[in-house]
Amino acid sequence: MAQPKFSFTLVGDDGAELEVELPAKFEVCPRCEGRGTHVNPAIDGNGLSREDFDQDPDFHEAYMAGAYDIRCETCKGERVLAVVDRPRLSRIQKRQLANYQKTEAELRRDEASEAWLRRAESGERW
Repeated sequence: MAQPKFSFTLVGDDGAELEVELPAKFEVCPRCEGRGTHVNPAIDGNGLSREDFDQDPDFHEAYMAGAYDIRCETCKGERVLAVVDRPRLSRIQKRQLANYQKTEAELRRDEASEAWLRRAESGERW
């Protein structure tokens, strides 16, 4: 198996793009815990109670047998993810990773803010 790489693109103030490739290592996927599948979130995304299973024993049996499992949405069924191998980073790579993480955090904040605004404007309750 080839040595994994963690890649991303940084965009400078002048709009120039820099492709960054960092050393990585494989870790077990936290979503599926290395199984490659997990229950479809449409089935248990809001949680299931004991009552859900007690009311429909066939559902319980199918659920436990994996009938509602789908390929892992995080690792795409690979069971592992490439994650940055921090001890192997140079000083420059650490700075590039910090810039990338800062940009990603800002993007997530903006997306959450926009989602909140859409819900507020639509009158949706949460």
